[in-house]
Amino acid sequence: MTVKYKADDFGLRKLAQSPEMGAATLEAAKLMAGNANAVGDSKYEAESTTVTAGWANEKRAGAVVRESEPHWRDWRDGVLLRVAAAMKVRRK
Repeated sequence: MTVKYKADDFGLRKLAQSPEMGAATLEAAKLMAGNANAVGDSKYEAESTTVTAGWANEKRAGAVVRESEPHWRDWRDGVLLRVAAAMKVRRK
């Protein structure tokens, strides 16, 4: 039996642009910033933003984590990269 799948582009677009998706991505970014603040010397912050994604390069809800006060040790030690890798392994 062959199952045919056709993506619902309109539905995916609405989901990706929804306020709920913006809230979910911001929550994940805040968690990442908090974890980085706990282990690093820099100060990190999370902020909502619009990202370009999808096959049509659409504007979608997203979030970013950035260093608000950089410290050289965090760059050397790759704090954000380590935090992201740890979160991926723990699935959080």
